[in-house]
Amino acid sequence: MWARDVDPLDAVVRRLRTVEGIIDVWSVQERDKEAILELERNANKNAGLAVGVEIVNLAVDLALQREFVLCGKHSSALRHPPGPILLLTADEEIVGEEIWEPSEIARLRSSSNIMFLGKGFVLFKDKADCTRGKRLRFEYRPQAFPEVEEIQGVCDVVSATMSPAADIYVKRMAKWEISDLDTGTVLIGFNSSRKR
Repeated sequence: MWARDVDPLDAVVRRLRTVEGIIDVWSVQERDKEAILELERNANKNAGLAVGVEIVNLAVDLALQREFVLCGKHSSALRHPPGPILLLTADEEIVGEEIWEPSEIARLRSSSNIMFLGKGFVLFKDKADCTRGKRLRFEYRPQAFPEVEEIQGVCDVVSATMSPAADIYVKRMAKWEISDLDTGTVLIGFNSSRKR
């Protein structure tokens, strides 16, 4: 449990180092926030032009607005996020989403209302009509990070998946091996709820 004299940043770093799949933790400095944001926006703009759909990473924007921002280097042993990371929207209507859980993927494969794009991204056929004349966009949504949320003195927790360009930037800054394709990164932003 978090003690009153322990800094929230230290408490979160210590907790993250105990999470299965987290290999290392790096503290994102103010000077790096703008670089990450710029890399993310450029990567999404270029990818969006390539597929003809706007791509927005709401999660990275929100995480970088927090008082503290950490990046965790992780292996495939890190549990999947509690919800879908990537959604396809037509204005505000969700018309597709990423599915992680194997049992849910198996269940959806038998649905006549579902069309799979790749291994785990589904489109809802009954929502196809609502896309006409509307702005389509892929949205990377912010995720919870329960292991951090349970720490006393911490609030407004947001975790985010970054683009490959931002991932490489962070790995370079943290002096992590870039060529290791078996590891990824997760951005975690949070605020302190301590009384000042």
